[in-house]
Amino acid sequence: MGVLDLIKSRRSIGVVDERDVPDEVIHTLLEAATWAPNHKKTEPWKFRVIKGEGRAKLGEEMGRIMKLKTADLSEEEAAKKVEKAAKGPLRAPVIIAVCVSPSGKVPEVEEVVAAGCALQNLLLTATEKGLATICRTGDIVYQPELKQYLQLEENDQIIGLVYVGYPKKELDIKAQRTPIEEKTIWYQ
Repeated sequence: MGVLDLIKSRRSIGVVDERDVPDEVIHTLLEAATWAPNHKKTEPWKFRVIKGEGRAKLGEEMGRIMKLKTADLSEEEAAKKVEKAAKGPLRAPVIIAVCVSPSGKVPEVEEVVAAGCALQNLLLTATEKGLATICRTGDIVYQPELKQYLQLEENDQIIGLVYVGYPKKELDIKAQRTPIEEKTIWYQ
């Protein structure tokens, strides 16, 4: 499959089975991510791979953080949010936290874009390998407690939590994009 066809076929798919994704495959996804372009070769990305029991531990931590953040809600509302946060990491056999660690050598936006390119490389490689992925964020990824749990530095940011697994069923999801003519101005 050519690169453009691969790009057009990538979809966010959150319904996966529990089949293990081999470490060699995860390593390939991470290696592809590290080939993203980055100004001054700062390589501003960091990755955290969560598998097996690590998912339940991450869920416990996310539930604990959510409990702190929902103290002003009703007991019922808070309990729902805490349960959802705690169960989230169990949705896929692998979670890869894609993070950016600004170097200070270039404007921060360039580092964030570079980490976004790394994320896209990872997602495209997963598609090529027949894996389903979905990148999730939500308020939880912006909490300093989660950064601490993932052993990130104070200035690091989580770009997204990528849930990785084998698709539960064959999906044929059609997608459309706005024609480029509506988004482009040419200067000649």
